[in-house]
Amino acid sequence: MRSFSLNLEGRVKNYSLPKDRPLIPLYEAVVNSIHAIDERRNQDANFSNGLIEIRVFRSQQIPITENEVAPLEPVVGFDVIDNGIGFNEQNMQSFFESDSGYKSKLGGKGVGRFSWLRAFSEVKVSSVYYENDVYLKRDFVFSLSNEPVDDTLSEVDATDCKTSIMLDTYRHEYRKSKNLPRHIETIAMRIVQHCLVYFLDKNCPKIIIVDDFEDTIVLNQLFEEKVKTAANTEIFKVEDIEFTLLNVEVEDKSFPGNRLYLCANNRLVESRDLEPLIVDLDSQLFEQNGFLYIGVLTSEYLDENVDMNRLSFNIPESGETMFDRLSLDAIVAEAQTCIEKYLAQYLAPISEEKTKRIIEYVTNNAPQFRHLLKYMPNQISKLKPRLSDEKLDDELYGIRREFDKTARLEQRELLDKLDKEEIPLSDYEAFFRKQIEKISDANSASLAEYVTHRRVIIELLSRGLRRQNDGKFNKEQYIHNLFYPTRATSDDIDYEAHNLWLIDEKLSYCYFIASDTYFDNDPKQERTDILILDNPVAVSDDKNDGTVFDTIIIFELKKPMRDDYTDRYNPITQLYSYVRKIRSREARDKYHRIINVNDSTKYYLYAICDITDKLLPFLDQNGFTQTPDNLGYFNFNKPYNAYFEVLSYDKILNDARKRNKVLFDKLGLV
Repeated sequence: MRSFSLNLEGRVKNYSLPKDRPLIPLYEAVVNSIHAIDERRNQDANFSNGLIEIRVFRSQQIPITENEVAPLEPVVGFDVIDNGIGFNEQNMQSFFESDSGYKSKLGGKGVGRFSWLRAFSEVKVSSVYYENDVYLKRDFVFSLSNEPVDDTLSEVDATDCKTSIMLDTYRHEYRKSKNLPRHIETIAMRIVQHCLVYFLDKNCPKIIIVDDFEDTIVLNQLFEEKVKTAANTEIFKVEDIEFTLLNVEVEDKSFPGNRLYLCANNRLVESRDLEPLIVDLDSQLFEQNGFLYIGVLTSEYLDENVDMNRLSFNIPESGETMFDRLSLDAIVAEAQTCIEKYLAQYLAPISEEKTKRIIEYVTNNAPQFRHLLKYMPNQISKLKPRLSDEKLDDELYGIRREFDKTARLEQRELLDKLDKEEIPLSDYEAFFRKQIEKISDANSASLAEYVTHRRVIIELLSRGLRRQNDGKFNKEQYIHNLFYPTRATSDDIDYEAHNLWLIDEKLSYCYFIASDTYFDNDPKQERTDILILDNPVAVSDDKNDGTVFDTIIIFELKKPMRDDYTDRYNPITQLYSYVRKIRSREARDKYHRIINVNDSTKYYLYAICDITDKLLPFLDQNGFTQTPDNLGYFNFNKPYNAYFEVLSYDKILNDARKRNKVLFDKLGLV
């Protein structure tokens, strides 16, 4: 007959221990100690003072001078000491049997000790236990290089049981893990998190953590100070399978957020972040109420379906399989409902504050979304609290797209029903009124968006005209791009991408616009700041091929407060030179076609600049008349059939504000 044998190196190699979970071996040792103390308690009714001491080992401290503060060196190992039952013959036999069922009633899988060798170079075991009226001591080293294990057993003069599990020297890949804490308070809280269910038990042994370089911490006291539970256990069923949810309030922000702990056999196996699942749950729960929420979920079903390494469950994440009636998602969803009910009183103020903030944002900053408050309240309520303005705008835009899609679908359905005569007149009238109201609100929102855009542009122009911190004014290009993007034409950009409405509303809908573009696309020729060709008399398929334009509009923009004009370089001379070039049929557009005009073609010339002292003589020489508001000048050049306006930036800004004031007032934009 032959028996199965175990290859220890292969078994350890196949043990799955993620690099970002370096404390798992420590948790295994602590839980083993708890089980050992429980086993001793069950055998000895007089035993009640269970104690587990965790000693922290660090790499060698660097010598320092008397006045320096020693840096805290990395953790390299632990010694877990308990006064439990010890490594008697029965426990020793179980230890050396892979996948032992000795502690199966406690949820033991018989593989936890393999995590020790996965993360540490070796484990030194020393155990004093009481058997047959004497104390015996067993010592051995558990390592990949020490197989078979040679344990020593001797009788000792002792007064109590004591077992030491020394996890000696982290392997490099776990020692360098960012998830390996240096401070024992963090390690203590991690143990409390992992063993939370044990700490809830009134018979939990005293557990302390000791470090020569930091204060000793009693984990039970830490648990009592930071974790609050009451009579708030709730039982629910999923597919007739019973689950128990314990609501726990943790008064320590070092816990990793608001979470659901899925436990098996009193140990944490998986945790789920609740904040993505519960809309109004975030860090405000701690800020406003002083606690983080932990839901502890237990069930015989979870105990039976935990995997061998106790790092996950043998339950499908979602849906059903041939062998599983329910999924983790279904279990979590039902637990989530219970958690939302428990936290309702705490989340209500957060939800109210969120709603208030969204209303204020929509009212004051984004009126284009105002109709969503009325028609999409459920989607609005699902937004997370305290989103940045940018993120909130993105989310509202997504909801608006959903609204538009739904509205179009409803309109199509209404028309289909009308075509098929499937809707009574009375229902049609009610539905029609509802749809018209919805469409009107949506259109009003779109108008509000455009009006809000105008307010922003006017403010940008206002700020752009101010003198900068260096004492200089913005360059012409800044102002130019505000009116119309440079080196672009109306063939390149959408008509909404420019802001010529600042000067005249009609300019938004011209036939062809070229900005900062050379005649004939030739850098050796002149270039107008903005050239508009409008009202073509004849149009062919090829742009400008044979087309005669009724109207030519030309803009010349200057840097704010520019005052260095000469006879040759001033906006009046420049604009008239462009007219002469066009009238003589020497000017070609960017497509190399002649800009065709005739004697009836009208020219509208605009010099956009501040009216400074050096400009005034040229206005007088050309017979310009001042506007009634004293902010501009105008003239009509009969030989050129050209109407000429000199518009100061102040005039453009004032006129734009006046034209749009009624719209701003209607939206409450100040």
